[in-house]
Amino acid sequence: MQELYRTRSDSQVQAEVKIAPSRQYLNNYMNRFEKMYTDLVFERQESGYLHNTAEWGYWVYDCLKAHKQDALLEALNDVVQDYNPGKLSREELRSSKNLTISLISVMVHFAVRDRIIDNELALTAADVCILLCEETRTRSELRQAAYAGLCKISELMQDYENREYHYLVQQSKDYIYKHLHEEIFCRDIADSLSVSQEHLSRTFRKAEGISLKQYILDERIERACNLLRNSDYSISEIARFLAFSSSSHFATVFRRKKGKSPAVYRQDFSNSVARSPRHADLSRSSER
Repeated sequence: MQELYRTRSDSQVQAEVKIAPSRQYLNNYMNRFEKMYTDLVFERQESGYLHNTAEWGYWVYDCLKAHKQDALLEALNDVVQDYNPGKLSREELRSSKNLTISLISVMVHFAVRDRIIDNELALTAADVCILLCEETRTRSELRQAAYAGLCKISELMQDYENREYHYLVQQSKDYIYKHLHEEIFCRDIADSLSVSQEHLSRTFRKAEGISLKQYILDERIERACNLLRNSDYSISEIARFLAFSSSSHFATVFRRKKGKSPAVYRQDFSNSVARSPRHADLSRSSER
């Protein structure tokens, strides 16, 4: 399961060579930039092709905040027809990817700036969306990848606005998020926050309506659902990754929570995706 948290090795980091360019080297690039900048400004003034993609970005951001998925899809489809995106590469698909990556980055930073989203979850969603965009081979695939990522960002905004956090509750959730693949004990969370276990338990239950222990279990099951839907990891691997004592224990808890076994849950999700009208509509819309 180490693939889930793959990082660069020390040898890879050490192999990177820091470059300290000379002033002449920097000046050459500054001069090159100024020439390209001047030429492009002149060309666009002559042609009347002026940027207005900032307005497009504001439209997309409004869609995200209002959780309007249909309007979001329309915005992604209409950027080329109704707006003037810059030329961000000499190759058309690469230019579209760069524009989309810029949009995703700006949307997340707008939301973080406005304090309407969880910072870590938002940046993680942006990372995944950008990676998906990089893997696409057509503009149709690119729009679908962007739509998926931006819908997730909108969902995270909605989750955030529906909750009010006591600082101990938020810090407890941060601890659980970081250690979900390990055994978690309430006393360890309390110790990390320098409060008594009793005080933390009371505060958490009052704010969330469930015990801290129950929340940890719910988070494990929700993470398991995500992995069952979106990965090829076996049920035993998921159980081990989420620190269940055994596959049978995981299956028992999962069935109690979801009313079906992990295997049936995975199969039901695959079947529902295959016959989903939304899935078909999205594919048709993005091919226009």
